[in-house]
Amino acid sequence: MRTNFRMIAVAVAALLLVGCPSLWKADNPEKPLAPEELFKNAEGHFDKKDYDAAIEEYERLKSAHPDFKKIADVYLKIADAFYQKGDYDKAVARYQQFIELNPGNPEIPRTKYNIAMCYFRQIKRLDLDSRVVQGAADKFKEIMDDPNAGEWAKKAKEKFEECMKKRAEKEMYKARTYVSMGRYKAARLSAKRVLEEYGKLGFDKEADDLIKSIKGK
Repeated sequence: MRTNFRMIAVAVAALLLVGCPSLWKADNPEKPLAPEELFKNAEGHFDKKDYDAAIEEYERLKSAHPDFKKIADVYLKIADAFYQKGDYDKAVARYQQFIELNPGNPEIPRTKYNIAMCYFRQIKRLDLDSRVVQGAADKFKEIMDDPNAGEWAKKAKEKFEECMKKRAEKEMYKARTYVSMGRYKAARLSAKRVLEEYGKLGFDKEADDLIKSIKGK
């Protein structure tokens, strides 16, 4: 009887080992993916606009293979992924990290342009807090003044002018508001600021007409 019991126990144990790979898989771990394969997977997620999955895969690659030959690209693509998903604060932080780690990289001008765009895309229409607009303008001006910026300097100039137009638009909005409140001196100052600081941006005639309309008030 004991012999039969032992034979049954052995048979059951054998079946469990065959039917439950998890019992023996620990002794046969899966081979970790090569960095090239991880990079390919991350790129695939990025191309499909699955930015969260792309970031996760890039981070996995960055941690497991810090000496990967394309590690600079990995840092940049993480920043690009945050930028594309609209997480601008994290994008700026990652772009700045990329610049610090790769000061001579040819992608630096584009990186700086995207940092400026992170500010630009957060500008609200007639936002009375001009710090965001000024922050974007300052970043675009920095690129414009960089002799190595190439095509990005031209793009930065276009966006810089848009920032200036937004500031002029805000000043005209303030001038009109002051007029409606009977604060003519403040309205006149805002309109003059448009002419002196933001001239030839499309608001000169409106500012001049407003000043004439409140003359003597």
